[in-house]
Amino acid sequence: MKDSLLIDLGGTNVRHAFLVNDVLSAPIKKKIEDKDFYSYLSELTSITDKNIVNLVIAAAGPNIQHSINLTNRNLVIDAKELEDKLKIQSCHLLNDWEAVGHSLKELDSNSFQILKNGTPKNGNYLLIGPGTGLGLTLILNNQVIPTELGNTLSSSSNLLKNFNLSENDSFNTIEDVLSGPGLEKLYKEKYKEIKSAEDIVNFALSGEEKEKFIVEAFLKSLIQIINDLILSFSIENVILGGSILNSLESFLLNEKFINYFLSEINPKYSFLADRAEIKLIKESEPGIYGCLAFLKKAG
Repeated sequence: MKDSLLIDLGGTNVRHAFLVNDVLSAPIKKKIEDKDFYSYLSELTSITDKNIVNLVIAAAGPNIQHSINLTNRNLVIDAKELEDKLKIQSCHLLNDWEAVGHSLKELDSNSFQILKNGTPKNGNYLLIGPGTGLGLTLILNNQVIPTELGNTLSSSSNLLKNFNLSENDSFNTIEDVLSGPGLEKLYKEKYKEIKSAEDIVNFALSGEEKEKFIVEAFLKSLIQIINDLILSFSIENVILGGSILNSLESFLLNEKFINYFLSEINPKYSFLADRAEIKLIKESEPGIYGCLAFLKKAG
């Protein structure tokens, strides 16, 4: 395979790795401001001992006609523009959770924490992670399908009931509830106090009642959405990920969390939730491995 550069572009950090002679280098993480992104790519693709031909970038945002307007940066990346500017053969863009979906081809069992054992009878997957927004990808019949479910409107008012909050204009989409910014807005709406998502999680982990209530209602809301998708697409494998859920691993391993899967679903179809296997992705670089898997598939 020709020399390639793999990029996982996050809201604060950028990770990169090289694929040279079919060997993947160790990923390197760096803080990059929006204005420096193109010069950063130019520097990496100009390294003299490498002949970079392919570029694969995973980034948050819908991939529309080979262009991504990032949701967590003031940046638009366009595949054709990058091919021309960097003088490379090909540039591929992936939604960040689309890349996580592809990464399953490269990861082994050590990359996951099993939260709930199951007996899945098909290969349909749901991958979901609340972060700056709500990342959500489906794998159906071996096809990786990124979605923008987090920006849909119909479920947000129902989710607010878990927090004993009334419907209001601050919570229009699902990710207005199920995201890091959503956690902050929920806490402010509920308690009239401002607290960061990180502090809400940390205080919940230490047993503080207000923060614990918000986090438990947050996880219950997440599972309600997951169960809707289990029914909608015959999902029998669920993979959770992202920094928020990894920080809440002790909550996720609690029996109360597992019971939500069985109680927050139409009882007629509870057997589907019962046989679903639930895992938490622990790999720190799934985006890079997803770029690698995509490149291999693309040939």
